Amino acid sequence: MAKLPNHVGIDFGNHTVKAVELKDVDGESPTLVNFGSQPTPHGVINSSDTDHQRKLADALKEMYSASGIDNKKVVLAIPESAVFTRFLELPGIKDDELQSAVFYQAKEYLPMPFEDVRMSFIKIGFNKDKNAHRVLLVAAPKKIVDIYQNVSDMAGIEPVAIETESIAMGRAMYRATKETQLVMLDFGSETTDMSIMADGYLVFSQSISIGSDALTQAIVNQFNFEYVQAEEYKRNYGLNEDALEGKISQTLSPIMSSILTEVRRGVEFYKSKTLLPAPKKYVLSGDGALLPGLADYISSNLSISAEVANPWSGIKVPDKYAKVIQKSKPSFAVSIGLALKADI
Repeated sequence: MAKLPNHVGIDFGNHTVKAVELKDVDGESPTLVNFGSQPTPHGVINSSDTDHQRKLADALKEMYSASGIDNKKVVLAIPESAVFTRFLELPGIKDDELQSAVFYQAKEYLPMPFEDVRMSFIKIGFNKDKNAHRVLLVAAPKKIVDIYQNVSDMAGIEPVAIETESIAMGRAMYRATKETQLVMLDFGSETTDMSIMADGYLVFSQSISIGSDALTQAIVNQFNFEYVQAEEYKRNYGLNEDALEGKISQTLSPIMSSILTEVRRGVEFYKSKTLLPAPKKYVLSGDGALLPGLADYISSNLSISAEVANPWSGIKVPDKYAKVIQKSKPSFAVSIGLALKADI
């Protein structure tokens, strides 16, 4: 494997673009060099419109300027909703035949023409009982990869690698928790991304098309609030049944129930395809993970143990950054995972 140069991990979200730069990523205690966050212009994520790409590039430039980040080499994450992943077991395949075997099977599973995707795979172990390689197939539409390459060119940065949000998340959370069996729920504005690790490897991911914006909209609809006011009530009271006579919690519960229904389906699909037991440990990340009462709600409804992620665990954070990071710990999980990527 080739070692990556020092770089910045950049996570493109519908509401914010986040960046993290670390040093000593191969050591026991990586150190935060710099980080930044910038509001994302509305409607520009995954857009093929040149004006939208330029707006996103301008946001990147503003983030670099405001945070004082100098390093132009970056690792980018493609939004999970735009990526196809598939767990595969390939019995009886020799090491030198693995790539061709994966690509051959990919044609059967890909939801789009083979020539329209950029594809790779990650080795995630070996099933001795079946004499089978285990791999995670990852494919992204070429047009999506091209969009982020165009944005990078406009912003004057140089991607040294591109990967999925779930792979970056798995890297960050494995390092932070040391847990080898883990379900990760990343609560974004428009989607909730679910990933599962087994034996320390990412083996499953899916994007659920309900995010934290749907929670805000439920409050708008129920109480006829302005959107900004509804967002404030969501952030302050969330799923806390003791606040405001539980009125906000009761409003949000149907949306959360829909998300958890999809989580249950994802877990059952994972179990049926891998024949592995489902992890009982869940970590919650993304801006939406800061919703009051969320971890307790998920723990109770799924009969598992859920906690808000702290991807900064084990990373040295200079005192000048500690206060800001304390308020938004789970929000930087993907960008930290990208910054931790050491080789390709």
